[in-house]
Amino acid sequence: MKRLLPFLFLVHCAAFAQTPTPPTPADPLTPLIKERELMVKQYEEANAQRNSLFGNKPSKKDLEEVVDALKGIIRKDTEIVRAVQAATLRRTADVLAENQQVKQEATVARTDQTSTRQRFYDLENQISNLQLRDKQRQKKMIELQAAAEEAIEARTSRDMLAAGLAALSLGLLVYVMKLRGQKPAARRRK
Repeated sequence: MKRLLPFLFLVHCAAFAQTPTPPTPADPLTPLIKERELMVKQYEEANAQRNSLFGNKPSKKDLEEVVDALKGIIRKDTEIVRAVQAATLRRTADVLAENQQVKQEATVARTDQTSTRQRFYDLENQISNLQLRDKQRQKKMIELQAAAEEAIEARTSRDMLAAGLAALSLGLLVYVMKLRGQKPAARRRK
């Protein structure tokens, strides 16, 4: 019995120590602990009763009441332990669920971050490719403009050469016609 009381006190203190927040009305431990406190008072009253017929020693009935009170306290302590275990199990399940949710959210965030980073790199590559294509297009355009200018110059020089040759031919034709026109007159004079 001397060992039982410290154990019960320790269980009683442990029940309060495990609940850092004040108990809520839905807390099943509060009524159990109050019932246990009543049983402890009943035990103390039963243990304090002495029958004067037996020389201030407890009678069998007194001892039975003490034993019944202790059994009730033990049963109540068992209920309290079960309630604490159930609450601990619920808290553990809640913590595990929160942990799982946090892990899932972290995984989703990492996946989103990875896909965003990949999309960013893809966009950077597209920009680089488009810039390279633009430079190549500009280079080709410059080359084509230079080729067009050369072609225009070549055509212009050909046209000028053709015009010059045409003018020379026309001049020669006029000169030949003039010479022909002078020869018959010179022949006639002879």
